[in-house]
Amino acid sequence: MRAGIPIAITLMLLVASCHRSVILDIDREPVMELYGNVLYFDEIETNMPSGLSSPDSVNFVESYKKKWALDKLVYNTALNNVGSSTEIDHLVERYRKELIISEYIDKITTQNIEPVSEDSLYAFYQQQKENFPLSEPVAKGIFIKVATNVPDQAKLSKWISNISDANLENIMRYCTKHASYQQLFLDNWIPFSKVSELMAQPVESTDPVLSRGAVIQQTAEFTYYLKITGLCLAGTPQPFELVESDLNNILTNKAKIDYIKNFYDQLYDKAIRRGTITLYENQN
Repeated sequence: MRAGIPIAITLMLLVASCHRSVILDIDREPVMELYGNVLYFDEIETNMPSGLSSPDSVNFVESYKKKWALDKLVYNTALNNVGSSTEIDHLVERYRKELIISEYIDKITTQNIEPVSEDSLYAFYQQQKENFPLSEPVAKGIFIKVATNVPDQAKLSKWISNISDANLENIMRYCTKHASYQQLFLDNWIPFSKVSELMAQPVESTDPVLSRGAVIQQTAEFTYYLKITGLCLAGTPQPFELVESDLNNILTNKAKIDYIKNFYDQLYDKAIRRGTITLYENQN
């Protein structure tokens, strides 16, 4: 695909193209030239995805060439048909100022805003938790599915009905040896609908049995064990763990807003005190 470029003594080659002088880099392979701009093959190669077939590579090159040329053509056409560039220049300068200010503000807030502490997050949660209701029930617990003919299930039933560190160790050992499937979500809130789907028969989140021992369902093939250790119903406040990230964002953004306002106020007041700003009395 690549055509050879003769090695010349000089580093640059001056050629005439449509009454324009175009300087080519002889160390690179030119592909197209438009309005004094040169597209080199190595630029296309750099942007070409790896692993393309030969036909796809050809198509990519042609597509890249067309896009490159159209970008220059459209810009040149627009440039020649805009009556005045004054407004555009103002917009560019305003955008430049806004970009510089934004970069600086991001820098100083990052340097000066302390991370929100866990205590502050939890205190804020206690104040605002009613504003974060659950749209569906969530639960914590343990689910185990074993073949009905597996031995020692009375022990498993006892262990799962009374979760403790010792019983949890026993459960884990039992599951390693006998369980067809298990899911421990003791530390993670998950939608109760996902929990109910695990059972042979659906379980309602409002079923009083959930607050007692384990829920056990048996079929000819499998026995299902469910122990709920935490349950929050729809309409009640979301657990702290589920909203912690959102609360952190809220408090962090508030701290940034307060810091920026204070920074602007101090900057303005300092400029007034030092005479950097000259105030003229109202002559009316």
